[in-house]
Amino acid sequence: MNTSNLDDTQPLNDNAKKVIISLNPNAGSGPSGQVAKRLCEILNSKGFEAEVETDLKTIISKAKTAVDDGSLRCVVGVGGDGTQTLMLNQLPPETNLCVFPQGTENVLAKYFQLPQSPEQVAELVTKGRVAQIDAGRITEANGESKLFCLMVGCGVDAAIVHQLAANRKGHITKLSYLRPIWTVIKKYNYPKLLISSDEWDDEILDARVLFIMNINRYALGISMTPDIKPQDGKLGICAFRKPGLFHMLRYFLLLLINQHHKRKDCVIRYVSSLTVKSAEMPNAPTQIDGDPCGTLPITIETVPQRLRLIVPGA
Repeated sequence: MNTSNLDDTQPLNDNAKKVIISLNPNAGSGPSGQVAKRLCEILNSKGFEAEVETDLKTIISKAKTAVDDGSLRCVVGVGGDGTQTLMLNQLPPETNLCVFPQGTENVLAKYFQLPQSPEQVAELVTKGRVAQIDAGRITEANGESKLFCLMVGCGVDAAIVHQLAANRKGHITKLSYLRPIWTVIKKYNYPKLLISSDEWDDEILDARVLFIMNINRYALGISMTPDIKPQDGKLGICAFRKPGLFHMLRYFLLLLINQHHKRKDCVIRYVSSLTVKSAEMPNAPTQIDGDPCGTLPITIETVPQRLRLIVPGA
């Protein structure tokens, strides 16, 4: 996506000099730790007050203090999409988030064409602008809720994410998904998912695999809901309706060649809120932004302008 197509951006506050670089403590001695340290050095040489911090509670506390006194320029999230979602959920809503992509897919960074080197990220912190991007919120039956940047998945993909997390050891690569994929697909039952929304009256849409997209990008650059925009107050629904491994493989190939929307057994809609449940598997797993997130039933809604993302200037 060309960020010049965003409807609205605002300049950063020139008087705000505090930059908190958030780093996973397990990445401190690895490549992510090295680039985080380099970014910190560059920013301090430019007159900012930058520091690398690995303790989440300390990051939240320092961000809140700096927001309150007007000194916080941004928090830099060093990591993948899961890191950015964590920052979205934990930091004060007024916090500007700068993405320093170091993950496996980096979907958010790729969608907004964000830079990947310390020098370029430092330039983004210096000269970027703030885009107030829609986020999403998923709420479970017990009332617990989480914000997400990218998407919600219900069905076989969510089961794979849960399987991966249950057996995760260390850094995730694309190859890490092979065993969880095989473990899940050979026994998954593809229960019917029931989707409803106040925006289409009493109709119940059914699906076997369901994606709710906040932006028009998924892993491998896949486009699922082409008319979704980052500031339109909408979520895109992509529902695949036929069960079974054969159809899932077929849907995946259709997604890769961007032909899924031409199939009658693929339904695409745009709403601001919806609910998902399943009588066949009431506790079917869900995932947000590639991380496990509890089970059905769920309510999903858009949260307009919730994510304050630093993007390149025009």
